[in-house]
Amino acid sequence: MKQVKVAVFGLNQGARIARLLKANPDAELTAVAGFGQQAEDVAKEVDAPLYADYNDLLANEELDAAVIALPNFLHVPACKACCDAGIKFILMEKPIANTPEEAEQIIAMCKEADATLLIGHHRRSSNLFLFLKDFLASGKLGKIVSVQSSFGIAKEIHYWDAEWHQKPEGSILLINAIHDIDDLNNVFDMKPTRVYAAKRSTIRGYEGEDNVSLLVEFENGATATYFVSDGTPSPWNYDLLAGENEQWCKQEGEDSMRIFGTEGSFGFPSMTFYHYPSREDHEFGWRHPLVKEQFSVEPNNPMESEVNHFIDLALGKDAVPRCTGEQGLASLKIINAAIKSGSTRQLVDID
Repeated sequence: MKQVKVAVFGLNQGARIARLLKANPDAELTAVAGFGQQAEDVAKEVDAPLYADYNDLLANEELDAAVIALPNFLHVPACKACCDAGIKFILMEKPIANTPEEAEQIIAMCKEADATLLIGHHRRSSNLFLFLKDFLASGKLGKIVSVQSSFGIAKEIHYWDAEWHQKPEGSILLINAIHDIDDLNNVFDMKPTRVYAAKRSTIRGYEGEDNVSLLVEFENGATATYFVSDGTPSPWNYDLLAGENEQWCKQEGEDSMRIFGTEGSFGFPSMTFYHYPSREDHEFGWRHPLVKEQFSVEPNNPMESEVNHFIDLALGKDAVPRCTGEQGLASLKIINAAIKSGSTRQLVDID
């Protein structure tokens, strides 16, 4: 069977992807691009030629696919270089870009080049989120009224050695909150309409924000409240509670998301469903005990599943990307509305 010849641009986040590609029997990790000691170490580990410049890689290697895991501001030029080189399958790490305008450029370039674009919102490949999406579609919660979500975490000190992480484009809204916002877009059949954000830099004092409280309004009347910070030690974030990232320490805690409906509520990722036996007066309401159901879901490695899906797209085994450019753009629009709201202290409509 033909192997997909693929390269990885960027060996920070891209290091995990390079290792997973090396382990995929249908992929040939042809080369990697990056610079510095970490890039050299990763290239040696995966036994792939290392280029300091991805343009040199494209000029010297024959490829079917490419993974762009570079800082956000490099996504547009890297995508253009791949399309110009005739690459037909591109995995773009989230967020798709810094701005909706840049995202639209990327989508248009890929369409013109007839290239398949997959955006790296890897939680769309998580068994936990796949279960949640099906559960919500079942209607057991009734009408969704509100969602409470949080991502409180403390990043390691050396994370800030990369200067772009200290800037707005490398801070929590575009780097971390984009995941949780995409989760809302993925599992809820609700259209977001307005955002209000209180954005702060009170922990480290960098230019980029380090804690944000967000309110999202939806067209059907539902609301979502969301808190995100990368300087607050806590277990109340999806990544540590779910334990899907082998590089992070799994924590015990409650939930990172609570969903409130007219027929019940759901705690996630503990997979706990609370409801009354029925809506009859003698079984419904605060004078009666809630029924508690807890579901068990076999965990998986969503990043591995995403990488395997990308290779299957290139082989024609899968036809539709799990996260298209347009879906990545939809989540980015909410984040950009939050950035604008945090700067102006005004409600911002989502286009």
